[in-house]
Parts: sequence; structure tokens; C-alpha cells
Amino acid sequence: MAKLMLNSSASRTVSNQNGFTLIEIFISIVLLTVGLMGTAVLTTGVVRGNLGSRNMTTATAIAQSCLEENRRVGFTSAGAGSSTCLSGSVNVTQGPVTFTRALTVTPTPAITPTIKTLTVTVTWSEGAVGSKSVTLKTIMAAS
Repeated sequence: MAKLMLNSSASRTVSNQNGFTLIEIFISIVLLTVGLMGTAVLTTGVVRGNLGSRNMTTATAIAQSCLEENRRVGFTSAGAGSSTCLSGSVNVTQGPVTFTRALTVTPTPAITPTIKTLTVTVTWSEGAVGSKSVTLKTIMAAS
């Protein structure tokens, strides 16, 4: 009879234990891993988006400064009289990215020889995404 009581008390002890089974722990680890992987993918996308935005902003600033420099030198010297932004292509390095800035000055037809169109195109490469560009145009008139 003593043996029977020992077995019944041992079985009560095992059935009353609190805690998690190995399967419950494994399932919670899998769910946590899936959630963390989703967060890592989202973070990678945000970093790429920020890099693209920074490059777009830098390219726009390069193009805008070229147009402003040509406005400063005036109509007759546009594209030729500036020491920092001449007609043609030039490479501009900002941080790890090299931008190519191209300025073209297009005179208007003989009907209105007092107007020029200035076009600045800035291109750069973003690796696997490919080549991107920004184009700004302005019209200058002789005063």
C-alpha cells in the first residue's frame, strides 16, 4: 500500500508542475524570429530610401547652384563666364557619390536673339538601382 501512495503522490507532483513545454518555447522563438526578420527588412528599405533621397537632394543643389552662378554672371557670359559652372560636363564628388553635371546653353531662334535657355542635368549611379538624374531649366533674357 505504501508503494501505491508513493506512485500517486509522484504523479500528482508531475501533473501540478507549472511551466512551458519545449514545443511552446520553440513556437515562441519562431514567432519572435519572424517578427524580427520583418523589422530588419523594413529597416533596410528605409535606409535605401534615405540614401536615394539624400542623393536626389544633393543633385538638385548642384544643378541649382550652377543655374544661380550663370544668372550671376549675366546673359552675355552665361555658360562661358563662370569659373565654377561652364558649358559641358564635369564630375562633382559629394561624399561617396560622384555626380556628373552637364550644362547646355541654347540660344533661341533669330526671332528672339535676346533669350537663352540653360539646362543643367545631374546624373549619378545608385548601384543596383541604376542611374538616376535631375534636370533643371531656366530662361535668361538680355537686360
